[in-house]
Amino acid sequence: MKTSNSGTLIAGIIAFVCSVAAFVLLTLKGQETTGLLTFVTPVIGALLVVTRLDSRSDAQDQALTQITRQTNGVLTQRITDGVDAALTKRFGPPAP
Repeated sequence: MKTSNSGTLIAGIIAFVCSVAAFVLLTLKGQETTGLLTFVTPVIGALLVVTRLDSRSDAQDQALTQITRQTNGVLTQRITDGVDAALTKRFGPPAP
């Protein structure tokens, strides 16, 4: 897990714990909790979505990096083979 994911996850956990604590305190005092829930629910939901998107983005970056390495390796070999073939055709096989 990357640092950005960890930071977002920790922020989400802290927000959730604070929300539960605030809800319990308001309930114990007999006060209204609707406003708290109205505010907290989208915030925690957004943190969960951001964490999921960061995780997915990291996986996509890893896959693209692997594809790039494979593609560049294959292309490099194909270019080398093509140049060798062209030089051999033009000048003959290399001297031992």
